[in-house]
Amino acid sequence: MSVVIKPTVSNIINLWFGVDTPIRQYKIKLNPDLWVACQRINNDFRPPSKRRQIELYRKSDKVAFAKAVQEELDRVASKSIASSTLKSSRLEFAD
Repeated sequence: MSVVIKPTVSNIINLWFGVDTPIRQYKIKLNPDLWVACQRINNDFRPPSKRRQIELYRKSDKVAFAKAVQEELDRVASKSIASSTLKSSRLEFAD
């Protein structure tokens, strides 16, 4: 059973804010990049409602968190694409 999930707002909210179950742990294990992005965003995230406790987050806070995670994933992906493009261009010049 493969549980690689798409980084949609709903999936991110369910993964980060969901109840800790064996299935959730399995999803985390199969989606390490998504989980790391969630952890990074959680360090500096300030919800629109200004609530400190995650248990008190409103839906809009969770959506803002998920969108920040999506932006982080996009940033990391574009950075890795740029890095691989740079490496391949170096290889072309080396030949």
